[in-house]
Amino acid sequence: MMTPPSTQFTQSVAANVKYWQQRTQDLTDDTLPALDQERQNLYRAAKFGLHVPDAWQGTAELLLQAFVFVERRGYWGEWIPMLEQALASCPADNLALRGRILDHLGLFYRHNRQLDAAFAAHQEELQIGLMLEDKWREAHACINLGAVCRQMRRFVEAETYILQSQSAFQAIHAPLIKHAFVTLELGLLGKGKGQWAQAEEYLRYSVSLWREVGDPVYLANCLKLLGEALAAQDKTDAALAAYHEALDCLAHTENYLDKIRVLNELGSLHLKQANLMEAERLLLEANASFLLQSGNLFDRAVVTNNLGAVYLALGRLAEAERFFRGSIALWQICNDPVQQANTLGGLAEVKTAQNQLAEAQQLYAQALALLADFPQDAWGQKLQKGFREAENVLEQARGVGGGGGAVMRDA
Repeated sequence: MMTPPSTQFTQSVAANVKYWQQRTQDLTDDTLPALDQERQNLYRAAKFGLHVPDAWQGTAELLLQAFVFVERRGYWGEWIPMLEQALASCPADNLALRGRILDHLGLFYRHNRQLDAAFAAHQEELQIGLMLEDKWREAHACINLGAVCRQMRRFVEAETYILQSQSAFQAIHAPLIKHAFVTLELGLLGKGKGQWAQAEEYLRYSVSLWREVGDPVYLANCLKLLGEALAAQDKTDAALAAYHEALDCLAHTENYLDKIRVLNELGSLHLKQANLMEAERLLLEANASFLLQSGNLFDRAVVTNNLGAVYLALGRLAEAERFFRGSIALWQICNDPVQQANTLGGLAEVKTAQNQLAEAQQLYAQALALLADFPQDAWGQKLQKGFREAENVLEQARGVGGGGGAVMRDA
């Protein structure tokens, strides 16, 4: 039989949790660096606190309060098990707290590419919102369900949930920031469906709302997405302006992940414009040590793929192959078949350029098999068409190699 913890120990744990609650009460870009240096102490305080009944409630609040720090630093892999434990020990009748835990847990599952788990968490959150007649909880659950369905490429469901979220937020006269998120999601949905003009319209409106809100990180993220929509329509100058404004917004923040994402998109655009040395410089900067050390595998996979595309365009085939294979391994972990198919296509171009035509054909076949499950995905259909054409070329002219740069991502 285990000896119960001493009163002195439980009081010490509770005091430590209270201390970290105070430390994380007002998280800003100025306070994040110091908190980063003591991250393991924060982690231990939360871990111990979950096992001490008298400190449990405070620990649950601490886990939720640290959201900005965890999200902006990409530490969700560490936070997910603690939120799962908090949920498991949360009293069944404390529905309000359960809903908040599910909200954060679902978000971190989505960031971690655990999309089925994210969907289940937000579905439970939605049921709590409906049971409590809590429009705020309902709206949060629905906008997150919309985002998860969009990433799953279930676009009809995604739109239904986003519009339900919009209606719930309007019913309670939610603050402007919530409407900025809704229009952002509608823009992302248009982007996923390949409806670029519509995506641009929503994202421009969302940018205007984020300017009013005054949050530089969210504004930068929306500008980056707007840049992607503009680049897809060959509005290159406007896209460059959006990306550079996004970097300006992030210059005085501690949000490294968003900086990496903007650098990646800038690099991709320079690759599209055949500015290969500038593309390489930007993507190598994005591939810096922070990205490699973080648990954010999706962004690592994207940047690694795009470096492969740069080296393919430069004719540095061995390096291109190395980066494409590294990206494929990451996509398999992330469970994103469309992105994986895109990278397989890039590797097939390398093999074609190396005159290894049988292997190139096998890679195209693998990519097409992955894409067959996504008939509604505009980008997936575009890739499918290109890969079939490439297969035909290989069949008809077996001795002809070559490649002109992998099909770039737009997601």
